[in-house]
Amino acid sequence: MIKRRILAAFLLMGFAIGSPLFWNDGSWDNFDFGINLILASFGFLFLHHRWKRREARMLTPTRARDIFS
Repeated sequence: MIKRRILAAFLLMGFAIGSPLFWNDGSWDNFDFGINLILASFGFLFLHHRWKRREARMLTPTRARDIFS
């Protein structure tokens, strides 16, 4: 499950950094980078909490043993 979070963080940050470079023809713009990095961070936090709630409800072998024993 940690691999999914790491991949999501890399993809979000990669696109947050790459999109201002693409749209500004390679020129650096601190405002665009700042906005994109903030939005990517919020997106990652949203996904993290969504996945955390889903994982809490999943039936693990330990939980199954406790329930059915």
